[in-house]
Amino acid sequence: MKRSYLLLLLLFLACFNLTTSAQKAEADSLYKEYAKATVDTTKINLLLNICYAYSQFNYVKGLGYAREALELSERINYVKGVCKANSFIGDYHYDQLNYSDALKHYLKGAAAGEINKMYMHLSNIYNKMGIIYSNQGKNDLSLKYFMKVAKISENQKNTKRLAIAYNNIGITYKDLGRYSEAKKYYEKALIQFKKNDFKVGIASVNNGLGIISHILKDDEAALKYYDIAMENFRSINDTANESGILINIGDVYNDKKEYKKALDCYLKSVKVAEQNNNSDFRADGYEGLSSVYANMKNYELAFYFKNRHLALKDSISDEDGMRQVQEMEKRLDNEKQEKEIEILKQSQEIQSLKVKSQSEKLKRSNVIIYSVAGILAIVLAMSFFIFKAYKEIKRTNIELAEKKKEIQDSINYAKRIQEAMLPDVSLLERHFPKGGFGLFLPKDVVSGDFYWFNELDDTVYFAVADCTGHGVPGAFMSMIGMDKLNSLIDKKVEDVSEILSSLNVSIKRALKQQDGYASTKDGLDIVLCSLNGKTNVLQYAGANRPMWILRNGEIVEYKPTKASIAGYTENSQAYTGHSVQLQSDDIVYLFSDGFADQFGGPNKKKYMSKLLKQTFIDIHQMSMAEQEIKLKEIFNTWKGELGQVDDVLVLGFKV
Repeated sequence: MKRSYLLLLLLFLACFNLTTSAQKAEADSLYKEYAKATVDTTKINLLLNICYAYSQFNYVKGLGYAREALELSERINYVKGVCKANSFIGDYHYDQLNYSDALKHYLKGAAAGEINKMYMHLSNIYNKMGIIYSNQGKNDLSLKYFMKVAKISENQKNTKRLAIAYNNIGITYKDLGRYSEAKKYYEKALIQFKKNDFKVGIASVNNGLGIISHILKDDEAALKYYDIAMENFRSINDTANESGILINIGDVYNDKKEYKKALDCYLKSVKVAEQNNNSDFRADGYEGLSSVYANMKNYELAFYFKNRHLALKDSISDEDGMRQVQEMEKRLDNEKQEKEIEILKQSQEIQSLKVKSQSEKLKRSNVIIYSVAGILAIVLAMSFFIFKAYKEIKRTNIELAEKKKEIQDSINYAKRIQEAMLPDVSLLERHFPKGGFGLFLPKDVVSGDFYWFNELDDTVYFAVADCTGHGVPGAFMSMIGMDKLNSLIDKKVEDVSEILSSLNVSIKRALKQQDGYASTKDGLDIVLCSLNGKTNVLQYAGANRPMWILRNGEIVEYKPTKASIAGYTENSQAYTGHSVQLQSDDIVYLFSDGFADQFGGPNKKKYMSKLLKQTFIDIHQMSMAEQEIKLKEIFNTWKGELGQVDDVLVLGFKV
């Protein structure tokens, strides 16, 4: 996929240039003013300033203040607050790639902004909406909103914002295949960007011109434009956007059948995207790798990278939510017409009833009228009670459906938070250059199993944990576990045995568990390792979870301490550590109990640890990517039509 650069319109605030500690101090100071404020509009403006301050170091906390500002603004009909709060909440969902919710808030914010002529906020909202629709491939809608940004910028005589709008319009025309119009807007944008020495804009335009040149088969011109774009990004140390340029250069070399150069570009792009946590560029890089491997007839790796591409793209599509947004937009556009139609229909029905009533009076005698009246009275009485019961049932069903949706939305939101906290397995590739994999199959939407990585000096720490339960309760425990592990590394606790002992005390304290009695029985089993990159010595300690190392075709098992973390475990519990000098081609396996405990096979029995060991031995000569695919296939075949009994997590790394 050729990557273009849709540029954002940033609303700069004074606190954005502060350090994290200064930002927190600013937020605390604003909150003290808020606590003393008595006027509602003053409170709202302070809440919005607080959320802007938090947005640079704790966006989730800032989101809470934005929602509070929105609720108060709606209650007192403070239109400016409604616009700003919806814009902030929309930005949060935009950053999380939750485009449907972002658009819902942007539409509400835009409706309020139009009333108060808040052009600066409107241009930001419309630009983000244009970017979202562009990412979703809805180019006609994207063009509509970029044109709105251009019109506002022209009226406000804001040349920099106008240039950004021209750039984005150029990209949209390019995506629509209207290349002459695209070049026209690119050239308009480039003139303004050069006047303002706006490096990002200059890079974006040259990248767009490179894409058009590549599409028109002028590869030499395309590479020259890409070089200019790369030079401008590097001049401002913008490594994140270098990833997209590398993808585009890789596309050129791929089409020219210079596959080694293409592979080099795609691999560099994925690495840079991982360092910058950019899912879009990673997905495009995986797609490029899949394409070039297919061209080289290495279908195994082509299939592997295609799977990774599709897995990342799933989080962006959100088709059901997008349909809801389109329906909302239509409702907002047609609300007035619908009200007028409704009034007209009511008038017609009243007139029709009058005509019908007069006709019946002329045709019926008084006796028939009295008889019918009596029958109607009975029927109406019965209908009243039936209708009342029907309405009550309908209301109850609607409430149940709404509650179910709220619960499901909350669980899905929890899933996004949990996924955001889980590290990328590929981060360990520099420590295990021969590769690794992570097979993660939650039983429910969210999981009680989690994997964790961190680094301290020359040592990498990694773990697999199995928390009490699964689903939402397990997910809560997993988040507590990851937070406590990160905290211990931040405190420079280096020994894996000591980390587990401290983790046990820390979680018991967090859950208010006491020795000899647990207010809750929640805890976790865990296998924790550290690897020194210089000595290649691996340290292991486990709480009810072993570590297996496959060496020379055999499994060497390192047994854990027979005690969990937290729950009924005493505060004084110690955990035994092991030290292993790793050898070339060793494979380290860490796993929860979900795979071994799965019922299935011909006799509907558990898979068991013994069979899992043999499975690892049988597949150890495959590449790590192949092992992941094979393990998933074996698990699904074994499970068959039976339900999954627990979360499944297996990590493997080759030395």
